[in-house]
Amino acid sequence: MVDANGRPGHRRLLLFDIDGTLLDTGGAGKQALELAMLEAFDLQHRAHDMPSLDLRGSTDSAVVRLLFGRFDIPLTAENEAAFFQTYERHLRARLEEHGARHGRVLPGVHELLLHLQEHTDHVLGLLTGNIESGAMAKLAFYGLSDIFLFGAYGGDHHDRNALGPVGIQRAIEHAGHEFTPADTVIIGDTPRDIDCARACGAMAVAVATGLYDAEELARHQPGLLFDDLSDASAFCETLGL
Repeated sequence: MVDANGRPGHRRLLLFDIDGTLLDTGGAGKQALELAMLEAFDLQHRAHDMPSLDLRGSTDSAVVRLLFGRFDIPLTAENEAAFFQTYERHLRARLEEHGARHGRVLPGVHELLLHLQEHTDHVLGLLTGNIESGAMAKLAFYGLSDIFLFGAYGGDHHDRNALGPVGIQRAIEHAGHEFTPADTVIIGDTPRDIDCARACGAMAVAVATGLYDAEELARHQPGLLFDDLSDASAFCETLGL
């Protein structure tokens, strides 16, 4: 990308959340996490001890810490690997069983992503609480996997606020172009996405397509707030893309 004088121009990095922002899987992820915990550690007899999982803006690694603590499972690399292997199998099964019937790509997402690919020179990535394999399984099921070639994932750190710098560094490696937090936009549907953007100095764009309405999100003072992503032109114009 060059300006009128042939000099390198300004590029933006857009990091998208998945659940509640791009997709609604109809609860497939939550069900898979619960089933994986009970199966991987033979805890079916303690199903009544399963805590209520609030996944809004959480990370899969944080969920593991919560569940392992509740069921007194040591937090080791071996136990995490066993859990996530079981989780991936259950996630794919839950998507196949009811993902098409109960889940969906959220309004305007297909059109916006196509618009961004075709009409801008900006870089698209993910910043999601899903582990990478879980993120790819969800995106593939709903036909979005070819759009996102890198990201920061819930397996990179349990604290979502630590994922911004990871996403920026992966964008630099992927695109061969330097990005700073000032060049970066983080798009999500929860206050935790807003906090994540603020923690690394990126712009927070909130979208009220998840479990928080626009009024609730506005209280957290995102840089921009949209009811949904159905107007690609307005989204790009407002962001100066």
